[in-house]
This record gives sequence, C-alpha cells and structure tokens, in this order.
Amino acid sequence: MNKKLKIYCTLFVVAIIILALTSTFHYSSASWSSDPEEKMELVESAPEFMSNDTLANGEVVTKRHPYIGYEVNVEPRNSPNQKILLSKSNGQTYRINMTKVNLEVPASNVHSYLPMILIVSSALVAIIVAIWIVVLVFKLIRNIRKGEIFVTKVSKYMETAGILLSALYLYTLLISYITTQYFIQNLHIADYYIVFKNECNGMYILTGLALMIISQIILMGKDLKEEQELTI
Repeated sequence: MNKKLKIYCTLFVVAIIILALTSTFHYSSASWSSDPEEKMELVESAPEFMSNDTLANGEVVTKRHPYIGYEVNVEPRNSPNQKILLSKSNGQTYRINMTKVNLEVPASNVHSYLPMILIVSSALVAIIVAIWIVVLVFKLIRNIRKGEIFVTKVSKYMETAGILLSALYLYTLLISYITTQYFIQNLHIADYYIVFKNECNGMYILTGLALMIISQIILMGKDLKEEQELTI
C-alpha cells in the first residue's frame, strides 16, 4: 500500500467518525439581546415592511419595502417566563418548536452585506467546481471507452475530482460557520438564540475521499499490470 493510499484511507475513516459525531452531538455557541422589553408578537403588518399611501384621488396604495432574508437555525432559551407556541385544532394540542427560521430584515436596517457576499461566493465556487468535475468525468469516460483504465491519466482525473469534492465540502462548511457567527453577533430574536448546525452534505467529502482512494488503487493496478507485462 502506497503512502497516499494510507493517508486517504485514514482521512476517510476520520471523516466518517466526525460526521457521525456531529450528527449525534450538538455543539453551539449562542448570543442574545439583553433588552428587557424584547418580545415576539403576531401582527397584521409592520411599517418597516409595508405601508399604505393615499393618493390625491383617495385611492389607497400598498407599498412593500425591500428587505433581505436570512435563513438561520435557532433554539429556544427555555427561560422560566418564556412563552411557547401552541396549536389547537380538532381537539388536538401541539407545542411548536422552531428550529429554523427565515429572518427578513428591512434593507434600510442592513449595515453590512458580508453574509450575502459570502453566500454568493459560496454558490459561485460550487458552480465552478461542478463544471470542473463534469469536464473531468467526460475525460474519464473517454479514456474508459478507449480501454484505458489502469493508466496514470484516469487515476489523476479521479484524484482531482475527489480533491475538488472534499475541498468544496470544507469551503462550504467554513462559509456556513463564518456566516452563522456573524448572525449570532449581529441578529437577535426574542426568546430564541441563533446556533450553528452543520448542514453541509457529508456525501461530498465521503465521495471525494472514496475517489481519491480509488485513484491510488488504479495506480497500484497499473504497476501490477506493468510488472506482469515485463514478466511475460
């Protein structure tokens, strides 16, 4: 077993353990407002998001103000005086626990576009990586059709695709963590705090590492094939 294969196999096992732990245990850092008058209430409309203007002819026009939406994971603070959401229907009573919400912030109150920049950059990187991998797959298929399987080029294509998938997972995870930390420090929700949860698709890094392992197995097959040809 060559050195790279040992490293990739070790990383694959470590990745499985870490993914299993992160899905079993919950790690979070939290921050919330100390405003004693904070509250969460149900209203028909808010002037920050919608207002009614009366025209000269008496017609009332509803004007919607621009806003920016952020999707965040949340957990209740569980304070003694915290109110809870209940749903009563057909004789059934349910307690509603929010775990993910879409916060809409008036555009006029947005002081930094860092989260949007990070999210857009993450999407662009994902598109570039996807295109790169598609190109590698076409090259791989072309070599396989030619009967060239245990060759250096096929191994290199697989290894590169694996590295790209693994790097995409780690990059997405980093962007998600940085964005969430920004939200924790700058956004506050009454009775809830924002938390970080790893929602990145773990199959990216597992598939990437698996491709990297296969690439080294192909190289080993190539070496065995050359030894057999020399022997013959």
